[in-house]
Amino acid sequence: MQKDASMLQVVILICSTSLSPMDCQSNTALDVIYGPQTSNAMMCGMQGQAFVARTAIVGRSPNEFIKIRCSPLKPIKAALRQ
Repeated sequence: MQKDASMLQVVILICSTSLSPMDCQSNTALDVIYGPQTSNAMMCGMQGQAFVARTAIVGRSPNEFIKIRCSPLKPIKAALRQ
């Protein structure tokens, strides 16, 4: 798979139900999990759902919910360096 600026990173956010889905962001999440990289938004959504389905993320707590985001690779790489 080609790795360039047009690639998207699956980002899975686990947030408290005390947050609204809109307020569930990387800096407010209880946990942030980086999934596979994809070439477009549709594949990002599909692979994000498949990634969650293959793991024990779902059902960790009734006080948590999952949000799948698709983020460009450049901002992700910059954030990981900090």
